[in-house]
Amino acid sequence: MQRSKVHRFKYQGNVKPLVMAALTLGLCSPLGAHAETVTDLGTVGSQGFDGSVSAVAPSKASLQATQPQAVVDRSFFEDAKSPVADYSNIAAIAPGVSGGISANGPGLGETKNCIRGFQDGGFNVTFDDIPFGDTNGPTHHSTSYFPASIIDHITVERGPGNASTLGQSTFGGSVNMYSLVPANDFGVSTFFSLGSWNTQLAGATVNTGSLAALGGAKLLVTAQDMSSDGYLTNSGVGNKNLTFKYEQPIGSKTLLTIFASNESNYYYASDVGTALTAAQAVIYGKNYGLTTNPNDSNYFGYNRVAKSTAFDYVRLQSDLGSGWGIDNTSYYYWYGNDTIAADNGGTPGNGLYTVYTTPGKTGALANQMPGYNKINQYSVYGNIFKTTKQTDFGLLRVGLWSEWADTYRGRSYFNLLTMSPNYKYAAVGSIPTNIQFDQGSNWNNYQPFAEFEWAATDKLKITPGIKYVKTELFINAPIFVSADRAPMNLQKDFTATLPFLTANYKIDKSSSVYLQYAQGMQVPDISNYYSSAVPALAQGINIEPQRSTNYQVGYVNKSDTLTFDVDLYYIDFNNKIGVDPTSSTSNPVYYNQGGVIYKGIEGEVTFSVGSGVALYANGSINSAKASDTGLTIATAPQRTAALGLLYKEHGWSSSLVYKYAGKQFADNSELFPMDPITSLDCNIGYTFKNPGIGVKNMKINLGVYNILERQDVLTMTPASKTGPSAGDTFTWQAPRSYMLSLGLDF
Repeated sequence: MQRSKVHRFKYQGNVKPLVMAALTLGLCSPLGAHAETVTDLGTVGSQGFDGSVSAVAPSKASLQATQPQAVVDRSFFEDAKSPVADYSNIAAIAPGVSGGISANGPGLGETKNCIRGFQDGGFNVTFDDIPFGDTNGPTHHSTSYFPASIIDHITVERGPGNASTLGQSTFGGSVNMYSLVPANDFGVSTFFSLGSWNTQLAGATVNTGSLAALGGAKLLVTAQDMSSDGYLTNSGVGNKNLTFKYEQPIGSKTLLTIFASNESNYYYASDVGTALTAAQAVIYGKNYGLTTNPNDSNYFGYNRVAKSTAFDYVRLQSDLGSGWGIDNTSYYYWYGNDTIAADNGGTPGNGLYTVYTTPGKTGALANQMPGYNKINQYSVYGNIFKTTKQTDFGLLRVGLWSEWADTYRGRSYFNLLTMSPNYKYAAVGSIPTNIQFDQGSNWNNYQPFAEFEWAATDKLKITPGIKYVKTELFINAPIFVSADRAPMNLQKDFTATLPFLTANYKIDKSSSVYLQYAQGMQVPDISNYYSSAVPALAQGINIEPQRSTNYQVGYVNKSDTLTFDVDLYYIDFNNKIGVDPTSSTSNPVYYNQGGVIYKGIEGEVTFSVGSGVALYANGSINSAKASDTGLTIATAPQRTAALGLLYKEHGWSSSLVYKYAGKQFADNSELFPMDPITSLDCNIGYTFKNPGIGVKNMKINLGVYNILERQDVLTMTPASKTGPSAGDTFTWQAPRSYMLSLGLDF
């Protein structure tokens, strides 16, 4: 098949360039032999993990927190979530967080989180403290990089953090994933799952343990293969992942970590989504996805997405003595999306139809299947450097985050029956008439920061900080997204200086209070300039960065039987970017449409009843209203809640967890209300100790998801701006499903 553009990037599966980058920085000092003695330099972009809390708490905050946070341990999502769940489904347990529910079944479709009304792209997502996301805008594909099998824990931070919190969207918070830690002892763990809709998962994790011949080095390797037919008709999915993590002590005070994760996945879905009107749902069923009819534009063979991703880093941490330490991470990640889609897909019943007739072109052919091949791929290179100095007065932290992104996007039209070019567009010079766009884009991002964690007293720590942000955006398009498909070149530069101030006061050994003042910024997405109006305005769409000012205060309490935290927040969000209502929907123009005031109260509590039983609850009351209209912004739940009953003792591990996301609206007018979204999940597992044939542990687990068979509306797309109508389209929650899992530890 022909394509409009040769792939410009190819992942070589080689971390050598990253190792050389670390060496070039002069960070590898030949010091000693044991990783365990390396000084803790702190974690860039995270409050860290507090392992002192009871393992039964689904999520909890740290006594050292300086902003609202929820740490979700692996033990919880192993015992309470589907084994094919992705990070967005796991993170949704946290207070103030919603989303993570796929219409195709748990973990079987890409989903998004919403934090306090901030949508995906309005908060950071990181892995081992490295921010990542799409390069058209910092949104995320929840099933593309990191399966649950390689995640150790997730920390959801509901705030901008300190100056050292890095990412392109610090104002909405962060969802921070952390990888598994290589074990000290040799071991092999295998896992297998079978479930509804022919869902299958198989994988294994191998730990070498500490290797004396290599100075205490440790290696962890995880591989998995997942496939499923999915709840939606003919909407199968699959992925393969291979991950390794290697830790090499260099002397007694230096640790080198090398990490690499590669994933390939596919799924069958319409490129415009699977939403149906209420009438269509009655005719075709809420599970309508694709068909097996080659004469239908919704034939699964005409609607396929294939993706490949890679995520690699080299990290060096060293205690240099005299209170000095360094922490450097060089990283690279890659994303490739190759989509085949019917041009009129998404609507049931669309069959063969006439090819496009183009001005000046005669002899249009009948009985074709117009469609397109969409390519989206990018490479991102970055480096995070931090140095720390411990003084008698506190800890100084200074660093620099640098990142460079290179992106290619293209779309070409074909007759899907023959994969010959489909002449959709009028001839313009030598530009092929089947190419809609062929464009590259880049960004250069620099964020130097400094902060001082001042130990004012034994109980009080105050951390002022400052961060400078500079981002350069570039578009270089031989064929731009515009009516005449003319070439386009654009450059935009954005800078800001952001202050931070946080404090944590330890009341006693089991309780603390914190407060935060912070400013955040997000530059316009490169996709905000993908409009035919941009060339006509001579780069003149003058979009200002989105800005926020955050005020938060909270309380944390932990004891042997109780974990409890509560917080209040107020966020003044300015320069919100939206679509100019006077512009064309096919060629939108973006502008700064005003602001939003976010405010609310959140809390969570876990109480240990005894004998392995624990009760969990969280809740939030959230307000996200436009400053000019006073109306609630789109898809921002006004309340969230969760309830849990957990048991873990005598080999048994079971959970009954309820999640609630309250009323929200489909757009910014409050004319399209959506009912709450709820789910109730149950898991029951038992672990057999030393059952024989070399097995140390054998765990059997049965999970039942959406027990109440709720099919709440997940998304609603209004057909008009005046109010609900028969043309509105919806997607629904998948019904009850089951997963039976077996884990063997050798």
